[in-house]
Formats: sequence, C-alpha cells, structure tokens
Amino acid sequence: MQRTSQISLIFDDNGSFHDDLMLQIGDKSWRCDSYYLLIDNLLLPRQEDAQKVVIVLKRLLAQWSAALTDLTDSQSCYLPYDFSDQHTGWLRCECRGSDIRVEKGWSDLNGYSFLPSEVGELLHRVPNFRPDPEVFVILRDDFLRSIATVQND
Repeated sequence: MQRTSQISLIFDDNGSFHDDLMLQIGDKSWRCDSYYLLIDNLLLPRQEDAQKVVIVLKRLLAQWSAALTDLTDSQSCYLPYDFSDQHTGWLRCECRGSDIRVEKGWSDLNGYSFLPSEVGELLHRVPNFRPDPEVFVILRDDFLRSIATVQND
C-alpha cells in the first residue's frame, strides 16, 4: 500500500477530447478521454465544448465528494473516472477510520450506459469491478480537499 496526500482528476484541454483527462494519485498518473463528459446530455445538452467538459467534470467531482463524505467505517463507494465504449475505469474507495483505501480498477460496464453528471446507484455498487494490484491510502480530508480544488476553480 502506498500512502498519498493527493488525488485529482483534471481536464487538460488539448482540443481533441481524447487523452485529456488525467487521474493523478500521488506521483502516479493515468490519461483517459473527456469525450463522454462532452456528450453528456443532462447538463447543457446543446453545448459541446471545453467549457461544458469543465462543468460536467465539476458535477462528477461533486458526486465523488458526496459519496466519500457519506461513507462510514468499512463502507465502500465507486468513483468513475474513465468512460470508454467497452469499459469504465473506477476508484473503489473503502473507509477505514479517517483513511480511505483506494483501488483503481475497471468494469466492463460501457461508458455510454450512464451519464457522468448523474452516476446514481453505481456510486455504491459496480458490476464486475476488477481492481489493479496497486493500492493507495489517503486521509479522507486530504482526498476531499484535493478534489474540492478542481471543483472551485
């Protein structure tokens, strides 16, 4: 297990809506696409630009915050970060006292099967979640502070 004090999901606009979302956990990072944030039809259905991606990302991170805040000891939540045609990437977060144990992983749930702006019950249970071997631990307060920075930009 690797202890960290920072987790973030940041939009790095490159004009393509691909390879422009960056998940960072401590000193590790992974890139994915913002495309499904762009085409989310719940928020700003007639708009498809970088400004919309930022708005949908802030809504997604607000859902992350709510799910993390509501966790009690030993409970888990699932936070989506990668939306693709064939799969989705998730963070499984388990509350352990003041710590959150974070496993990055995947599900064969299609990225188009739900909206990033309205994750709903998937925040509590994701079918076929397959964790990657690396595990991170972060204080809940540090996690919430990390994602609040992006929400308030």
